[in-house]
Amino acid sequence: MKKGNKQKHKRHVKLFRLTILNENTLDMLFTMRLTKTKMWLYLISVLSIVCLLFYIVLFATPIKHVLPGYLDPKLKQQMLTDAFRLDALSQELDKQESYMAVVKAMMSGEYEMDTTLNLDSLAAQQTVVLRETSDLEKQYRQQYEEREKYNLTAFTPQVSTEGLLFYLPINGKINQAFNANDKHYGIDLSTTSRQAVMSVLDGRIIMASYTPDDDYVVMVQHNNDFVSVYRQLTEVLKTVGDEVKAGEAMAFVGRNTAKSNSHLHFELWHKGHPLNPEEYILFK
Repeated sequence: MKKGNKQKHKRHVKLFRLTILNENTLDMLFTMRLTKTKMWLYLISVLSIVCLLFYIVLFATPIKHVLPGYLDPKLKQQMLTDAFRLDALSQELDKQESYMAVVKAMMSGEYEMDTTLNLDSLAAQQTVVLRETSDLEKQYRQQYEEREKYNLTAFTPQVSTEGLLFYLPINGKINQAFNANDKHYGIDLSTTSRQAVMSVLDGRIIMASYTPDDDYVVMVQHNNDFVSVYRQLTEVLKTVGDEVKAGEAMAFVGRNTAKSNSHLHFELWHKGHPLNPEEYILFK
């Protein structure tokens, strides 16, 4: 009885035949009988293998460097170096043009020959003449000087960042800005829970510990006497002495909860002086 049922079931099952023939001789090279279920299983398996191979070729080989968003770090560094060189050449070209303009003016008799003045001073004089200060600029300068007359932080010299490229410490929105007068020597960045905190420059970890007031705190020493400080962390991935690269994750901020007010307190210091991070990093 069971044998009869099996034969009856086989008669109701639709079968498909996959055959490969030699077109010239009509010889059968390959044949396979498949049910509809097996046909779908084979098709899904073949598509999965093709997708896996496609992923391996694109993301595990040097081909990924030609894709948008996967620029080779060496090429990126070379582009930055070329950009700085181009800017330096542009400045030198402006100086040469100023010198040529002074020489032409001397040849035409616009400037009298004077042994007490050299080409540098003449070029500076010409620059002042060509870029006269407008009334609107004078008014703005007067208002700004009057407003900042008693602000001691206004006399802090601008620190040179030539050759440095600062990364964002985290993707977030600034909800409290830098204010040295209120002793708020950094900025607060609000973000979602469980976000990675990244180093803004290459450097070395000089502090990674827990504090009662600021939770976990990480301090990184960078080149050119810069120090970056990251407070209100919930988990630290590095230890003291570890080297970090710019953009490398060092810690996490916020826990795996529905808490929406997670934030990072970020500070930037140079030779013991607090800096306004918004003047050195382009926050979103």
